[in-house]
Amino acid sequence: MPSNRLKTSNVDGSRIFSGEVSLDDFLRDYWQQKPLLIHNAFPDLTPPLSAEELAGLACEECVNARIIIEKDAETPWSVKYSPFDESDFTSLPETHWTLLVSDVEKYVPQVRSLKDCFRFIPDWRMDDLMFSYAPEGGSVGPHLDAYDVFLLQVSGRRNWMISKTHESRFLENTELSILSSFTADESWVLEAGDMLYLPPGIAHHGVAIENCITCSIGFRAPSVRAMTSEFAEYIANHINKDDLYTDSALLPQEQPSEISASALSTIKQLISKHLDTDDHQLQRWFGEYATQNRSSAQTIEPATQLQNYRQLEDLYRNNTYLHHAPASKFLFSGNDKTLLFVDGNSYPVSRDFAETICAQHCVAIATLNRVSLEDKDKQTLLKLYNEGCLYFSDENH
Repeated sequence: MPSNRLKTSNVDGSRIFSGEVSLDDFLRDYWQQKPLLIHNAFPDLTPPLSAEELAGLACEECVNARIIIEKDAETPWSVKYSPFDESDFTSLPETHWTLLVSDVEKYVPQVRSLKDCFRFIPDWRMDDLMFSYAPEGGSVGPHLDAYDVFLLQVSGRRNWMISKTHESRFLENTELSILSSFTADESWVLEAGDMLYLPPGIAHHGVAIENCITCSIGFRAPSVRAMTSEFAEYIANHINKDDLYTDSALLPQEQPSEISASALSTIKQLISKHLDTDDHQLQRWFGEYATQNRSSAQTIEPATQLQNYRQLEDLYRNNTYLHHAPASKFLFSGNDKTLLFVDGNSYPVSRDFAETICAQHCVAIATLNRVSLEDKDKQTLLKLYNEGCLYFSDENH
């Protein structure tokens, strides 16, 4: 794993914005509305991993990575998928290719401090941190994203071009969604520490001027179709399978093949009764939906399964910090009936405990000890440890 540590003064996300644009200005005037270039957003940025380390990560079995190569006019673009080996990199051309590695924060602990700088957007909206390396001329072609993204230049220089008016037609003979026509309205050269924000639907094209690394911080925008489908499935899974349509007041029909208005009315009432969900049901479903682990990264299985909370307390005394597993996502919702959501599961807990365990991905044991844990909190801690969603350490990373 990379030995470098990400260094930045942005312990508070609001410090990314300065000069003429404050955090309040950004959220009011730019977020999901228009692009914004932020010069020197991270003035003391030290790359958390080198190009060689990024390539090494792409060679690991569980990591999601791609190599995109720009070729001749007949086959303008090609893509290869991980896992890679050394020969995949030694056979690459000198220029005009890009390596992209997704979910880097789940494999490189040092990167998680960068993720924390963007918590002015709710955690459930955060998708992943994707790092890309490209030599001179490297790009992924002009394209569109259906989500908000911050493009942070980590090292080297890249020329970013955007187009606010474009036709959504794509190149043929490639599996990549590359725009067939792109004319830039604006362009900027980003150097290390500079960052460009793009809302959904803005066509953009980034071309490496020299060997460079770029980090894309993406914010998930779940589609209404997907949410509707998954919520309907959730509702269906919680309906008693023995609950059947009934028509005890059935009368003879003149046309046996006709689906009567009476039958449709009964069916509408049955479906509406279940889809007219209460707030608590929606809260539980969405929290579980929003924390599903959609990456290939795994939790950290403990060496020994603990049998009771007293054994967990022994670990408190022998360690300094309690960490979220890198692949795990923690959210919570509710006041009187607070639910903690972790990796697609929900747990009833106290509000104080939920706020404390979700405040940071690394929680000091001393901080946790100041919370009056209820029995349900203790049992949740024990379960999350045994399932590999939490682990102990003496290091704060």
